Amino acid sequence: MRFFVCVLCSAWCVGICMRYGYCANLNFMLTDDPRGRKIFEGVLAAGYDYLETQLTSLLNFSPPQYAEIKSRLSDTGVPCRVNMLLFPGDMPLVGNDRNLGAMLEHVKRVLPIAADLGSELIVFGHGGTRCLTDGLSHETVRRQIIDALQMINPLAASYNLKIAIEPFCSKETDMITSFDEAVSIARECGHATGALLDLYHCITEGQSPNDITKAPDKLFHLHIAYPPTRTIPSENDDGADYIAFADAVKSIGYNNTLSIEAAVPENADISATIAGGLKKLRELFG
Repeated sequence: MRFFVCVLCSAWCVGICMRYGYCANLNFMLTDDPRGRKIFEGVLAAGYDYLETQLTSLLNFSPPQYAEIKSRLSDTGVPCRVNMLLFPGDMPLVGNDRNLGAMLEHVKRVLPIAADLGSELIVFGHGGTRCLTDGLSHETVRRQIIDALQMINPLAASYNLKIAIEPFCSKETDMITSFDEAVSIARECGHATGALLDLYHCITEGQSPNDITKAPDKLFHLHIAYPPTRTIPSENDDGADYIAFADAVKSIGYNNTLSIEAAVPENADISATIAGGLKKLRELFG
């Protein structure tokens, strides 16, 4: 009887606990951007489990603007469970000009915002600002990234937040271009730091989603887009990469967060396309 109950619970978790999110920019609150607002409203209306947004940009919100966004998310039951853009784009994370003190002060400002919004995880991406620079070696830059993440790790843990290092394809960075590399760095940074796998970057780089099976304990988050066009998954896509991705995810029993990080095609119906993306995820992962 005990074994039977455990099997049922496991199956329930895999089917129910996977949570689907959408990466959406909230800067429409700061500028005249009706398309951005329509995307945001489309995510809320479609029934996604959470929003993934740019954490640092929230520092630019006035108190009334922040209160409006927080209230809107609360009213619709769509929390900002995941954040990206931990640092601003003009803050060097590596190189001779990087300033750990300034990075620490910035992190102390943004982590309370993430916690206030109900976030669980922050993506460490920043492909452009983590590139090899100033003639420094790969190992030196790797060490600088580890030092920064070791500094952040206990602060994140104090807010019950985790950090997921995102590998990018080599078109976008020359530092951390594989899940394996992200995991190797995460293992030196503390228990609150792990890695994510982004299907677009993985396939673009000629890698396999099966890489996640090597380190399931450090897989903290997933991103998905249709690899050839980096657009929202739809019924019309060639599904081979999706199936390989879903099979790898299911094989390790992963049942946490998965965000669509993709563009809405320019002339598409925004609401229908966003809703169709969620439908596709449910078909693939349950």
